[in-house]
Amino acid sequence: MRFSTSTLMALVAAVATYASPVAKRQSSSIDDVTILNYALTLEHLENAFYAGALAKFDAAAFKAAGFPDWVRNRFEQIASHEQSHVDFLSGALGSAAVQPCEYNFPYTDPASFTALSALIENVGVSAYLGAAGSISNAAYLTAAGSILTTEARHQAWVSSAVNKNEAWSGPYDTPVGFNVVYSAVTPFFVSCPASNPALPFKAFPALTYDAATGAVTGASDGQYIALYQGLDIATYPIQGGKVQLPTTQGTAYITATSEKNATLVGDANIVAGPAVIINHFKSNVENPAPGFTSAA
Repeated sequence: MRFSTSTLMALVAAVATYASPVAKRQSSSIDDVTILNYALTLEHLENAFYAGALAKFDAAAFKAAGFPDWVRNRFEQIASHEQSHVDFLSGALGSAAVQPCEYNFPYTDPASFTALSALIENVGVSAYLGAAGSISNAAYLTAAGSILTTEARHQAWVSSAVNKNEAWSGPYDTPVGFNVVYSAVTPFFVSCPASNPALPFKAFPALTYDAATGAVTGASDGQYIALYQGLDIATYPIQGGKVQLPTTQGTAYITATSEKNATLVGDANIVAGPAVIINHFKSNVENPAPGFTSAA
């Protein structure tokens, strides 16, 4: 069962009122405890996402939507994995652990739930991969790696077995930084406990991109669109409110930046985003690493 990319993006955009999971940006230092709480924040979100959907859509609802019985059964297993991740990280953090927030997920039926699941799992994989280089403790890094590979399996299964699309985007997954990930998931947050420790992250303003026309909102002429996929980042100029991007396969991310040099794109110069680009591709085409070349 397929769910259109445009409809999926509209679902995410429909969450109009939200509260940042970050109470206040206090410090630029990111230590291992901060990273574990960052991971726990994401795991709380995933845990609530699956628990809420399974409570809302029973086996009959999945069957009526055209899914075989085993699909919901596997989602129950994924839900138990996310609960285990929450328990593990909460146990490691003890009294320093962030608590779950209140969320709003814009699924309306099992089909929109499975489409959103693939997107959330993709972001989760990119989040863990992007954080890996900042983890100092070897044991924490191993634990994060163990969760990362499981999340990647979730994403591949949902995308291919359930949604009948590609299981991967290419030979390399895409690492994404802390603030870009926070910006991607912030629309799902309604409110968070005041007692949660403040984390040193921020959400960027929203960015939208119309693949059919190249039109962008949230950025302006003279700025650039940074395109992320696999281990590649490239920049492309915004001209006349539009940007010309190369065709990507699978899932890619874009941000708006004031920086022309792709190797220097980062939190200091990102002005909006991310937006997610999804281009499904068939099994009978080549699927190489992107090999982007900046046009800026």
